[in-house]
Amino acid sequence: MRRLLVWTLLLLFLLSGCAGAPQSREVGSTAVVSVLGAEGAGEDLRLLAAAEGRGEGDPFLCDSQGATPAAAVETLTNRGEQVVSCAHVEHLLLADSAAGRLPDLLSYAFQEPQQSTETQLWVVRSDSLEDAFYGEGDVAKRMAVLKTQGKNRQGFSPLTLRQAAAALAQGDPLLIPALAVGENGLDFVGFALYQEGAITQWLTGQQALGASLVMGERIHWTGSGTEGAMMLQSTGCQVRPQWEGDTLVGLCLHCRLEGVPTGGWTGEGQDVEQLERETAQGMLQALTALQRAQADAAGLQGRAGLSNLLRWASLSTQWEEAFPTLPIQTAVTITVTERQ
Repeated sequence: MRRLLVWTLLLLFLLSGCAGAPQSREVGSTAVVSVLGAEGAGEDLRLLAAAEGRGEGDPFLCDSQGATPAAAVETLTNRGEQVVSCAHVEHLLLADSAAGRLPDLLSYAFQEPQQSTETQLWVVRSDSLEDAFYGEGDVAKRMAVLKTQGKNRQGFSPLTLRQAAAALAQGDPLLIPALAVGENGLDFVGFALYQEGAITQWLTGQQALGASLVMGERIHWTGSGTEGAMMLQSTGCQVRPQWEGDTLVGLCLHCRLEGVPTGGWTGEGQDVEQLERETAQGMLQALTALQRAQADAAGLQGRAGLSNLLRWASLSTQWEEAFPTLPIQTAVTITVTERQ
């Protein structure tokens, strides 16, 4: 009876990210994980599970393998005396080697109506998750830190399974927050561009920061010519198509940002002008990368169309062919306010 109850709970809550759920807990022989990883293993899929260590205890780690997500999860959750529960998974980490299995993973996650669709999706810039899960540090604790940073929108906005599934259903490309193993364990390094079942490009550095600003995120930016740093928040980005008669010939982005100094900022007007130029250039670098990949992952078409609904039909007809080579101009206006 007890085992039947455990399996019933697993079927109801598999991969759910319940609000307010603890990062991890152990009750008797049951281990509840908060971080699940997926990587390729030949023709199979390998799953890695992690939960925070309690107190001074070691973190919980285990892995399994199967031909399908369902088979891999069954092996993971049925481990003899110890029951591994995926009832409170908050993060799904996808290795580059498992990118092609993302549709399968999403389909499996959506099989049960009780499942939460708010589990956060990440890509790790590596074919293997071995270092991320079995290296130094507690991967579940590190993900808790990144979740807090994402809540504060400092460089990225977490992508949920619901959002990913909606984009894939429409055939749209995705910018998935990307991680890499560094000195502090897993760290945010930019975005993976996911299209047509594969990761086709990585946006890092200025490209990643520029993409964040285009999409309306809050980021931490350090200027190149000064030690001054600024927390920047997008307050609006107008996307206006340029026309010659009925022909789409260009795109103009004018973004408004609010900045709060975080250290070393002089407050001089010249500094703001330099920052405006740098952020505009970062946005242009991100958009150029998306153009090369023929992937409008920033939703520019829809935003451009809203600027003049009377031209929506013309824009829609020309967009796919024009976008990869469309001249784009970016301009930024920054208003600086002192920290309270």
